[in-house]
Amino acid sequence: MVNIGLIQLHQYDRLGDAPRNQSIHEQFKRLFHKASEIYGSKIEIVCLPELWYTRVVRDFEKEFKFITDAAREYDFTIIPGAFKEKIDDNIYVSCPVVTPNGSILGRQFKIHLFGHQRNALKPGSKMEVFEVGKLKFSVPICYDLVFPEIARSAVREGAELLFFPSKIPKTGIDPWHLYLQVRALENRIPVVASNVCGGFFGGKSMIVDLEYDRSTDIATPKIKTGVAAKEQVIIVNIDLRRSRQMRQRRFADSFTTD
Repeated sequence: MVNIGLIQLHQYDRLGDAPRNQSIHEQFKRLFHKASEIYGSKIEIVCLPELWYTRVVRDFEKEFKFITDAAREYDFTIIPGAFKEKIDDNIYVSCPVVTPNGSILGRQFKIHLFGHQRNALKPGSKMEVFEVGKLKFSVPICYDLVFPEIARSAVREGAELLFFPSKIPKTGIDPWHLYLQVRALENRIPVVASNVCGGFFGGKSMIVDLEYDRSTDIATPKIKTGVAAKEQVIIVNIDLRRSRQMRQRRFADSFTTD
C-alpha cells in the first residue's frame, strides 16, 4: 500500500521574498503540512499541476527552495508540477522530481507541446521512469496524456504509477477525465492528475485507482475528484500489489511485436 497525494493550485505569476510573495510560500507550507497529516502513516509522493507558475525558471533549486525544504521536512517525494525551465540554450516544459532528501532525482520534459508552446519551447523525446525506494513511476505532462503510446511505454518500462501534472481549462475537463480513466483502464495502472484551478482553469483534479471483480474479470475505475475553484489536497491509499496483478493478467492477453 502507498499513500499518494495531489495538490490543486491557482495560477501564480510571481514568487520571491517580498511580503506579498512570502504569503505564497506560507500557503505552500500549510498545504504540505495538511498532506502529511491526513494519514497517520507516511505520504510517499505529492504531485502539483503543470505551469501553475507562469514565469521561466532559470535556477530551480534557488527559486523553489521552499519545495526542496518541504520534501526534507515532510520526508516525501514531490513532483512540483512542470515549468518553463531554461536549460543551457533551450526552454522546456520541465518537471524536476524532488526526493525526500531535497535533491533532484531527474527531470521529465514534456514530449507533446500544445498550441503556442510549439513555437517557443523544445520538446522532450523520452519517457523517464523514476525510482524512489521500491516505487517506480513516470510523469507524462498534460497533453502527453492524449497519446496512448506515452503511457504504455512507461508501463512497459516498469512504471507502477502515472502522474499527469496538468493545466486544463474549464471546457476541457470532461474529455480530460475520460482520457485519465482510459489510460488507467487500458494499462491497469493508478493515475494521479493535478490541475490548476480558478478563473479560466477548471480544477477538478483526479486520482483514478481500479477495482477488480474476480468473478467477471472486469476492472472498473475508482475515482476521487477535486472541486472546481479552490486549492485543495487530495490523498488516497493505493494498493500497488493489486494493480500489479491486474496488469500482469491483462498484458498476458495482449499481442506483442517483440
